[in-house]
Amino acid sequence: MAQKRKRNKKWIYWIVMVGLFVAAVVVAYLVWDNYFNDKKGEKQDEQMVEQVDEKKTADKVDADEEKDAAEKAVEQKRVEQYDGNNPNAAEGLSGVVTYAGVVDGKLMIRVNIDQYLDGGECRLTLVRGGASIYSGIAEIVGGASTASCAGFDVAVGELGGGAAEININLNSSGRSGTIHGEVDI
Repeated sequence: MAQKRKRNKKWIYWIVMVGLFVAAVVVAYLVWDNYFNDKKGEKQDEQMVEQVDEKKTADKVDADEEKDAAEKAVEQKRVEQYDGNNPNAAEGLSGVVTYAGVVDGKLMIRVNIDQYLDGGECRLTLVRGGASIYSGIAEIVGGASTASCAGFDVAVGELGGGAAEININLNSSGRSGTIHGEVDI
């Protein structure tokens, strides 16, 4: 008969025991570390509370100073933000040529009107050497606080080259005005 060999399983017992010991050490370390971090956190929280209290006190002092400065500013004479008359109340119309130049073979003229208008017309006359070389009409287009002419685009071939004087007559709701400018074609 063959004899069966008996295996010694003590080594499994020792591996399990060492594993449990290592796990217990890790858990103990984490608990220990967490306990002392909480103590440090409480000290940091106390310091932060003190800093916040100091900041609130400083903010209150600054707010009081700003309030005093604001009261002094109110006591001073108020400065009007806008000088001059309201252009919408003027009897005549006024404005400015905002752009006059040649782009892609066309003379482009853009005009801004100082008053708010709902409608009307802009009559453009280009003058060179005392003679009219071009005339055209565009509508007045209203904006938020001002108006403008719809714009003039004139083929340069009709005008020839050289300097020209721009005259734009504005008419709207019984009011009129003239805008002057120059352009080099």
